[in-house]
Amino acid sequence: MRKNVRLWLAGLLWLASCGIAQAADAILVVKGNIGAFNDVARREYRFSEQDLLKLPQRTIQTKTTWTPKSAFSGPAIKDILRAAGARGSEIDVVTYDDYKVTLPISDLARYDPIMARFLNGKPLERRDFGPLWVMYPVSDFSELQKVKSDAKLAWQVRYIVVR
Repeated sequence: MRKNVRLWLAGLLWLASCGIAQAADAILVVKGNIGAFNDVARREYRFSEQDLLKLPQRTIQTKTTWTPKSAFSGPAIKDILRAAGARGSEIDVVTYDDYKVTLPISDLARYDPIMARFLNGKPLERRDFGPLWVMYPVSDFSELQKVKSDAKLAWQVRYIVVR
């Protein structure tokens, strides 16, 4: 019995060391086709704000339909997916108001969008597009400067589903 308890506790400590945030601490959840191929136990990867800040941070200077040219900062979406062990050809980004947009994985290589946590150095809040906003370098690519591309700039992101 003691051996089982020790193994159970060791497993919990291992999970805690993997950067899996508790439900209350999670600022972003990644679900779907994630984890190691033989890791059937992991159904979602929870990122705390600290977990996201540990990833390499990027800044995109761009304007959007809703903002003048501004500095958006946060980790690259490809780095978030890599940390979660994602495997797939597209992702669904879902917001707090259940808006959903599907992004092809090919966008991550072509445009290197970020999951912005900061706008002009200030943390995004729910009342102003936060806590997370998918941001592409809109000003750098003419094809992204179309109304149709605005749909990719999901704000108030709650979770990602990898397919």
